[in-house]
Amino acid sequence: MTSLVSIYNSTFTLVFGWVYTATKWLGAMGSLVALSFLGGILMVWIFGKVSNQDAIKATRNRMNAELIALRLFKDDLRIFFRIQKEILLWTLKYLKHSMIPMVIIMLPVMAILIQLNLHYAVGPLEIGKQALVKVILRDAKTLEPGTEISLQARDSLAIETQGVRIPENREISWRVRGVAADRFDLVVTAGKDSVSKHMAVGGAREGVSSLRTGEHWLTNLLYPAEAPIPPESAIESIEVLYPALPLSFFGWGMDWMIVFFVLSMVFGFAFKGTLGVQI
Repeated sequence: MTSLVSIYNSTFTLVFGWVYTATKWLGAMGSLVALSFLGGILMVWIFGKVSNQDAIKATRNRMNAELIALRLFKDDLRIFFRIQKEILLWTLKYLKHSMIPMVIIMLPVMAILIQLNLHYAVGPLEIGKQALVKVILRDAKTLEPGTEISLQARDSLAIETQGVRIPENREISWRVRGVAADRFDLVVTAGKDSVSKHMAVGGAREGVSSLRTGEHWLTNLLYPAEAPIPPESAIESIEVLYPALPLSFFGWGMDWMIVFFVLSMVFGFAFKGTLGVQI
């Protein structure tokens, strides 16, 4: 399963990278708006392909007719409550026709969110700023005093502390500081095992991978930029605690996920008529 996840991650990350590259000239927020537009259009198109459009159209028409009848007969309580019952039944039928397509849509949406997280969740370590490099080991015994655990990096990253070991969490951490703009691999060595992790200091803000892991294939799926750590390694994960990437929308600081969900829904509903899709 891990090898399949690795192949999927590398392939989809490459394809999504092409789309992102075509929009990144707009800036961080501008590219996110453009990708939200494409995401909204894609979701509506998929909904149209996997749903029973005729049944949804007929159900919506019947619901609208019942709502009109509700206004017309609001003074007759017997008819009024009967119409409310019909509205409830047709609403349930609408949900039945929409539920499975919505579940299907969640699969590509999750794939897109994982890629967006890679580009918009965090930014590179700024020059002169500090961060933590946190390593989780598979066995707490590796943290015993007899085992040497080290962190190596280029001169563009200063390692300011010795590794702080927390055996109960199987964790060891170093404080580092950015010295010069660079993209390189830092290397963690635990005993005879060595694992690399991509590091970003300064420069371009996109595509910053915060975690390389071999914990589980599902976790590997969430962090697609780097190959999974082999399961036989003593090291389970290496994480760089980068700063959050600041995004501003008309002067307001916004979380990238909120921007994407709101704008993709707005764009999707705005173009559903153009796409000929009933929602």
